[in-house]
Amino acid sequence: MAYFPMMTELKEVPVLVIGGGREGTEKIRILRSFGAKICLVAVDAGAEAVEMSDRFIGAPFCDEMMDDEDYAMVISATDDRELNRHISELAKKRKIPVNVVDDPELCSFIFPAIFRKNDLVCAVSSGGKSPYVAQFVRDRLGEILPENIGEINDRMGELRKEAKDRFPEAADRRRFLRERFDEMMEGILL
Repeated sequence: MAYFPMMTELKEVPVLVIGGGREGTEKIRILRSFGAKICLVAVDAGAEAVEMSDRFIGAPFCDEMMDDEDYAMVISATDDRELNRHISELAKKRKIPVNVVDDPELCSFIFPAIFRKNDLVCAVSSGGKSPYVAQFVRDRLGEILPENIGEINDRMGELRKEAKDRFPEAADRRRFLRERFDEMMEGILL
């Protein structure tokens, strides 16, 4: 099944992560890079996962933990498939988006392979079928896009504000922005 790609603000948004092993740590790293506020629940968690978390509960997961805060999403990254299934059901019952690492059928959302340069973010999904395919496409994006694409995006954002002030007509704004973009991209082969 193809998933709908949706970009959302995560700055200071509370996220519950259950499991502090390699997969949990990787999800925490990604979420923190977008500003999420992480509560980690794990009996045994790696030092990096604990350090990156805003709150650490070193205990087995219990249902009430999901009610501790108004979580925007739940990540279950345990090695226990039955616990992961239970967490998924709890989250779905509470209408909280849930990702169960490496088990797409238990997820209401999946993590894409992410290409990021400054505020330019590209998400690639295989619909949970093959992370390797998604990573391959993400890596190719990194190879073909100009190294300074993030700075180009930042500059286009500044020019967009300028265009809104200078040009009352949408067509004039689009033309102005297209010309500036073409100038910045001149000589760059894609």
